[in-house]
Amino acid sequence: MKNPFDAVQRPYVDPDYSPTPGYTEEEWARFLTVARDQHRVAAYRKRTYAMLLVLYTCCLRINSLLNARVEDLGYDKGHRVLHLEQVKGGGRKKKPIPPVAWDALQDYLEGRTTGWLFCTASGGQLDEPAVWRLLQSLAKRAGLPLRGPHGTKVDAITHALSKKDARPDKVQHWADHKDSRTTQRYNQRKELLDDSPGYGLAGDVASALEHSAT
Repeated sequence: MKNPFDAVQRPYVDPDYSPTPGYTEEEWARFLTVARDQHRVAAYRKRTYAMLLVLYTCCLRINSLLNARVEDLGYDKGHRVLHLEQVKGGGRKKKPIPPVAWDALQDYLEGRTTGWLFCTASGGQLDEPAVWRLLQSLAKRAGLPLRGPHGTKVDAITHALSKKDARPDKVQHWADHKDSRTTQRYNQRKELLDDSPGYGLAGDVASALEHSAT
């Protein structure tokens, strides 16, 4: 049967546009500080702080992190790593864990060697809706826009690409993207007027014009 809506002209939606405001690096530091020091349930502060640091510094999808177990932590050639089973597209991958995230993780685990990496008080698997509620609560306390866990990955990629020595190919690999265009869709800095290449060109040409006038 023919779909009567096939002939309806749909508005164009730019796949690279996201209406969700990203956090700056300074705002992320504030967000993490609130998680570490002001979570309304003190008993969950270490878990929340470690989870956010690992999610952000390892550029993880939330389902990959929630399916990780303590047994998936390891050591490889001088790096603390997390062996992930559910990388988007299938397969297993090692993710290096930076020292600040590793220290927070060990502080949270307190010597625990088995079970879900991030678990409930009873040892069960933490689920995504609980993480959503957590992030919403923290954002309100920090006075920041409400975000879901996927926003953490968007911010991580945006901040990584903004570094002076950023290598887009390395960021793409770190983000587990097969296509560089996917990585750029996450890059919210491309929307910033401050990053317009025109400013650099204008500065150079203004300098050249100044020298030619003397």
